[in-house]
Amino acid sequence: MPRHPRPPPDDDQAETEYARLRASVRRPDAVPSDALMSLFEAHPHHGGMRLDRFLAEVMSRLTRTRAHLIVTDWAFTPEGRPLRPSHRIRPGERVVVYRPLWEEPEIERDIVVVYEDAALLGVNKPPGLPVHPTARVYRNTLTTLLGERYPNEHAALCHRIDKETSGLIIVARTLDAERTMKVAFAARAVKKTYLALVYGEVRDDAFEVDAAMALEGGEVGVKMCVRSEAQGGQAARTTVRVVERLDGFTLVSAHPETGRQHQIRVHLAHAGHPLVGDKLYAHGDAVFLRCLEGPLDDELRARLLLERQALHAHAASFAHPVTGESVTLTAPMPSDMAEFCAQRRRPSTGPMPGGSA
Repeated sequence: MPRHPRPPPDDDQAETEYARLRASVRRPDAVPSDALMSLFEAHPHHGGMRLDRFLAEVMSRLTRTRAHLIVTDWAFTPEGRPLRPSHRIRPGERVVVYRPLWEEPEIERDIVVVYEDAALLGVNKPPGLPVHPTARVYRNTLTTLLGERYPNEHAALCHRIDKETSGLIIVARTLDAERTMKVAFAARAVKKTYLALVYGEVRDDAFEVDAAMALEGGEVGVKMCVRSEAQGGQAARTTVRVVERLDGFTLVSAHPETGRQHQIRVHLAHAGHPLVGDKLYAHGDAVFLRCLEGPLDDELRARLLLERQALHAHAASFAHPVTGESVTLTAPMPSDMAEFCAQRRRPSTGPMPGGSA
């Protein structure tokens, strides 16, 4: 569950103010002492929204139905007064949501460090592991695991990838390195390459998708779509190259030249080649919402082919924050994607380069 409005870590004054706001919240007597707390603040465009709609917008991957259920029991003012789903939001209003701890789903907790020095770590995140706490997971997250492995040390994620996406994440071990790397990411000075398995045999060896993007709207609040800049979309461009053509599928590498939400997934779907296992952009809203409700059944698992979107953060190139030297870090492709390729590889082709699990 995202904390909103969480200030940038390098803004000390904003961080202090955020901590002060959280410390001033009065926890109602009916809320368990170990319940997790999230603080949200309404922006001007939220004015007049029902509370359940507001929470569905600011809480990632939450439908309005679920938001209604949460707000019925667990939404309060900072002073501890309960709020109803029909409460109308005012600009600048703060809402506190609590979540009692429950048994977390089983998640692979094996993170492999592929690079380490005094300033940086390169971590290969397994698929299914969230990077930050969410509505269902608190202990089994990358940030928690890093805290366990490097106790009492600075270990800050310089960027993030989706829960289902596997692969390379760069972690800063000092505050100076964190600041430098976050500036580099914001300036698009870090060149990232992803591996993706897509439906269909891609015709061209290389192509570019230049298509502006925007939030689509509707029940799935995080869904993006292609929308022209004249209609409010933001410029987005992805370069794609074929790595290997399989039987009915293609392994491609994708380089996002901009950094929009879900960019690679949206652009590949727009090009007619959605990602294998992508519940939202390959199978639509109904399948995506169904998957949020619980474990996959056999019919849905067979339909998806892979239980997660087949996207892997494979490599990143950047200037080292201390030495300034050029560094390229890589994370080997995980076993689920490698096995998918092996099962669909044509007899006349050999194994793909760099395809070890």
